[in-house]
Amino acid sequence: MAPNRSLAAAFEDEIVILKVDDGSLLRLDSWASRIWRSCEGSTTEAIASSARGPAERVSETLQALSDAGLVRQIDAAWVRNPVEWV
Repeated sequence: MAPNRSLAAAFEDEIVILKVDDGSLLRLDSWASRIWRSCEGSTTEAIASSARGPAERVSETLQALSDAGLVRQIDAAWVRNPVEWV
């Protein structure tokens, strides 16, 4: 199943994403934005190391991002679903 079309905009250290297909608007605070940006084929452990945060909090954030349809896991690596920057 292909990810929904999403538009993204950065405001300082936060990101706002509009999921066009269902009209939902998501706001990623600075922590979630940092984790989301780290999802470029990295494992949970690598993301936790680069974010310098507790592995449990990183895992919870990744799960929330996945539940929102913003990232997906391929094997052990996390990748962002595509967005169009505006």
